[in-house]
Amino acid sequence: MAADLAGVWISSDGRMRVHLKTDGTFDELRTDSGRTFHGVWRRDGTNVHFRDPTTGYEATGELRGDALYADRTEFRREPD
Repeated sequence: MAADLAGVWISSDGRMRVHLKTDGTFDELRTDSGRTFHGVWRRDGTNVHFRDPTTGYEATGELRGDALYADRTEFRREPD
């Protein structure tokens, strides 16, 4: 279910922020490079698939406990 993952996820080093929205879209900001991605995401069991149709960026992350691992990076949900 998308709603249980919705929110802002921050990389352990603080350089990346991913906002997963309940409508199945996402915004990602990489502060070290200034790059941004906007696209769609979906959950498939413990996997989370990301796709930005504008840039062609695609990634698959994996949920492990309360962490999301994607692009060789650990993300934790920002507290509400």
